[in-house]
Formats: sequence, C-alpha cells, structure tokens
Amino acid sequence: MSENSKIEPTTLAYLAGMIDGDGYITINRSQRGRYVYHGPQVGIAGTRREPHDLAASLWGGTVSMYTPQNLRHRPQFQWSRQGAAAVAIVEALLPYLLIKREHAQLALDLWEHIEEGKSEDPFPWFSSSYDPVQARDEMRADMIDLNQSRNRIGKKLAGRLLDGREWNGVPS
Repeated sequence: MSENSKIEPTTLAYLAGMIDGDGYITINRSQRGRYVYHGPQVGIAGTRREPHDLAASLWGGTVSMYTPQNLRHRPQFQWSRQGAAAVAIVEALLPYLLIKREHAQLALDLWEHIEEGKSEDPFPWFSSSYDPVQARDEMRADMIDLNQSRNRIGKKLAGRLLDGREWNGVPS
C-alpha cells in the first residue's frame, strides 16, 4: 500500500485545487560542469500558511516565508518538492487536477524519460548519437509555454479551462 493511498480523497482533491490555483508544476534544469540535469517540481505559493503545512505534513519538505518590504502586503509562503518526491505527489493529484493536468502529464513524461535513461540499454530505439538532454530541454520548453500561456496571449483572451471546456465569460 503506497503512502498516497492512505490520504483521504477529499484531501487530495483540496491540494489539487491549491495546485491548480496557487501552485505550480514545472521542470527545472541545472548544470554542473558538463552535466545537465532536469527534474519535475511541484509547489504551492500563497498568503495562507495552512495549505503549505498540510502538503508538507503529507509529503515532506519545508514551508518558507517571505516578508514583502511593502508593509501593506501580506507575508508569502512557499512549499515545494522536486524529483522523485514531486513525481509521487503529481501521481497522487493527477486524477483531481483540472487546470494543470497537462502540466502534470508532461512532468510524468519527463520522469519516465529520465528513468529510461538510467536503464542498462537506454533509448534502444534511437541511434547512438541520440541526445536525451535535447529531448528534455524540449519538454522543459513545452512546460514553460504551458505555464506562461495566459501571460502571452492576455488573461482576457485566455479564458479558463474547466472540465475540458473553455469558459471565457459569465456562464449563462
């Protein structure tokens, strides 16, 4: 029995709603020397600490706080997980995500690609000149496009995607 199966479905649905609204699913890229690394990341950012503490109590990680210089602004809280920990979270939340389902699937695809690259015979269907870093960079670029789509086309034109349908105004 996995740890995620012990979590109440309503709790998973609530946290999926937090990720859909005040959270993010992304792909990080880092380089150390000549080695390039990619990994999924999931997190929540917002002004209420409770969702962050709940996520940390279930999946680990720490909750950090940023106090804005402008005293009129409330403190901001941040919680996130990366790598294999993020994958477990995304898998648990995927059935409940509405807005960031495509982000979640892309993060899982990246992880599958990373795991395949660790196998004894990685990517046997490609030639020996295949560069997995290029494929992962492309997945990261796709994720960046997903995460910035509303900003690029304008919030009024973007609408909201709910239950697979786009809503651009007040329901009739």
